[in-house]
Amino acid sequence: MKKYVFLFLLVSGSIFAQKDNFSFELQGNTYSGLGNNFISEGLGTFTGFGAGITGIIYKNFGLGFEFHKGFTEVKDVSVFGDLRNPALTTFEILALYRYHATEKFQIEGNIGVANMQIKSKSDYRTDGFSEGGTAFVLGAKGLYSITKNNSLYVLGSPRLYFLSTGTTIDNPEADKYYSKPTLLNFTLGLRLYF
Repeated sequence: MKKYVFLFLLVSGSIFAQKDNFSFELQGNTYSGLGNNFISEGLGTFTGFGAGITGIIYKNFGLGFEFHKGFTEVKDVSVFGDLRNPALTTFEILALYRYHATEKFQIEGNIGVANMQIKSKSDYRTDGFSEGGTAFVLGAKGLYSITKNNSLYVLGSPRLYFLSTGTTIDNPEADKYYSKPTLLNFTLGLRLYF
């Protein structure tokens, strides 16, 4: 754990040292399951909020750290189980490349990993039911400045999450259905540069 804290402080120090390369975001999010899997067939669309920090480390390359929380309802009990009020939580680490298309418009490509957890309430367990895993993240952001000094941007972002839950089922089709869901995320928000 100390290694990760040291690495974070080292990266943060190099980010803060560069002018206008550090930013903070507030976001509104949706997450929907894609294809044939337990999230797309058993749950509605997650809607919620998020926050993140990004910083350029070298030229146009940088890192981002994001947190997201989303809420939904069970759409099909036979698929998801007799659970209530599922909540999705993600923590993400992203590598990014920022391209300045114009003075007011930027495009970012990002790739990374996310820890994703779905926690649901249950009538049979006092602490509820939790499942999740690690996701490979692939996405992009479009940013448009709404201030003269280019310190505040509106952003829109689609992302794909290829989740691996670690569930092991002997039947290969059922295993893929429950352990390899894909999610599509749409984000709208604001980014403030410091």
